[in-house]
Amino acid sequence: MKKHILYALFILSSVLTTGLTPAAESTAPPSPEVTATMQPYLDSYKLAGIVAVIADKSGKIHHENLLGYADVEAKKPMSDDNVFWVASMSKMFVGASIMMLVDEGKISLDDPVTKFIPQLDNWMVVAEKDQDHVLLKPLVRPVTIRNILSHTSGLTALSELQKVTGADSTPLKDRALSSVTGPLQWQPGEKYQYGNQGMNIAARVVEIVSGMPYEEFLQKHFFDPLGMTETTFWPSAEQIARLAGAYGPNSETNGFVHGNIDFLTKPYSDRVHRFPEAAGGLFSTTHDIFRYGLMLANEGELDGKRYLSHAAMDELRKEQTGATKVNYSLGYHLRNGMFGHDGMFGTDLSVNPQTGMIAIFMVQSTSDDRWTARDQFLKTATQVFKNDAP
Repeated sequence: MKKHILYALFILSSVLTTGLTPAAESTAPPSPEVTATMQPYLDSYKLAGIVAVIADKSGKIHHENLLGYADVEAKKPMSDDNVFWVASMSKMFVGASIMMLVDEGKISLDDPVTKFIPQLDNWMVVAEKDQDHVLLKPLVRPVTIRNILSHTSGLTALSELQKVTGADSTPLKDRALSSVTGPLQWQPGEKYQYGNQGMNIAARVVEIVSGMPYEEFLQKHFFDPLGMTETTFWPSAEQIARLAGAYGPNSETNGFVHGNIDFLTKPYSDRVHRFPEAAGGLFSTTHDIFRYGLMLANEGELDGKRYLSHAAMDELRKEQTGATKVNYSLGYHLRNGMFGHDGMFGTDLSVNPQTGMIAIFMVQSTSDDRWTARDQFLKTATQVFKNDAP
């Protein structure tokens, strides 16, 4: 009898601390409002399938909507067991990794990048440019860690090396060093241009300062302790079998067209020829993103373990783009009082630090309307969460 009681307590504890259970669907009720908001996108072939979660920082899932198909051709319904390419949601982990090292006193956000990668001291800035010539001039101020995390460094979206070899075919070290071959497009801090190059350089700084590969740093400091068992740059064959398909409407808008992850190199499980694309290479699940969202919603702490200080969380939640005044932080979007990030195929994590709401939108869509769908979900989720309040 005692063994049975202990086992029951263990199961209860597991459910309370992990939220969504891997390989099983949540028992949380769907939101009729979310279904009504999303149905037009399903009916018009803009979204094939959706996992939409509305939760709070205690870990309670108020609503989970499983709509449409993960595999249209096979008629496989969407499930919270599906794997998703979360693309630029990967940037959140770069910012969090840097802030963890800031907490440890090993990095300052205003440190020049060249403090850690001296070879980038040869950066130059475009002063004039036309079809016949490019005139370069020296930097008037250094590129800082803050600049590369907030897309205000002057760097183009991809490094020159990535443009030739692909996003994930070279180590972070090589990608970071190659960025010196492509001049900055403006002086650091003067403009905002969203891209991946700065994030990959920041991930390389994490490697240098921590003394371990970036993927190992994430595994040790975030994925393992948070119970994010399926978040990886290298999904296995079994995970690929659960990968939700990416779809968009055909030209007649009367059916779906299957899209591809052209940004990454197949096979995704290849650890020999593929390297971490820190800005957009992660695959994950609804459960894992929920675990990360819980940590953010709880001020950098979860299940008694502190990941980020209050000061670090303050930095991640405030606008960091200086005079450009773009609503972006250090690897985090800022949107309508929420912070988080989205990904190329429409996935999104948004956390409201005031209300404690965690909103997760997991889709794989190539439709131009996926962002509008995301925004409509967040608007609906905010109202539903407000109505749920006692």
